[in-house]
Amino acid sequence: MFDTVDATLATVAGSPWVLLVVAVLAAADALVPLAPSESTLIAVAVASAASGRPPLVAVVVAAALGAYGGDRLAYGVGRWFGPAMTARLQRRRGTRAVAELAHRVMQRRGRTLIVFGRYLPGGRSATAITAGLVGYPLSRFRGFTALAVTLWALWGALLGYGSGALVDGHPTLGLALAYTVAAMVAVVAGLARRLSAARPTSTTRPVGCIAAGDRGAAGSPSRPGRARH
Repeated sequence: MFDTVDATLATVAGSPWVLLVVAVLAAADALVPLAPSESTLIAVAVASAASGRPPLVAVVVAAALGAYGGDRLAYGVGRWFGPAMTARLQRRRGTRAVAELAHRVMQRRGRTLIVFGRYLPGGRSATAITAGLVGYPLSRFRGFTALAVTLWALWGALLGYGSGALVDGHPTLGLALAYTVAAMVAVVAGLARRLSAARPTSTTRPVGCIAAGDRGAAGSPSRPGRARH
């Protein structure tokens, strides 16, 4: 069984189309989160460690360029549907609050979400599309996305290459090791996200409640006491 997988990896690594496949899947994952972009990147990097083909630098560049293109496309989709979606959300109070919350979150934590959101299931596409929907500045999105895809491509490629080199001569074991580490990182990222979401918020009264209370107080002046005779 191991020999069969090893032979398959060697065949795939030697294909002249392998880098194109890495780039296309990295792009598709921005709109179709089920696309196996990271697993393909890791597998090709493991094969690179075993046979030297394709060169590791080429794998990183292909993955980063594909991921960048996919993120820009997802941002464009959000930007295209942004006006119509915003108008629809503004019709109801509940959905209006959701839209305003998304806008505030992107303005305050946009760079963190763009760079690290891709390590959570569905986080990459959700962040890129939301950034377009709320009108997140394109120049900032480009810069943070360039950093994000570079870090992601380096992470996946080095994980695969390092795992393949660690078990030299056994690409299948290297692939299993790399996938195990990647799964553990995804679990840790998910737990960190839950802990962050469960963190208690400030006990300060909401601004809207304070304003309503102030208006109520202003609108109901206290009655003057009775004059004593």
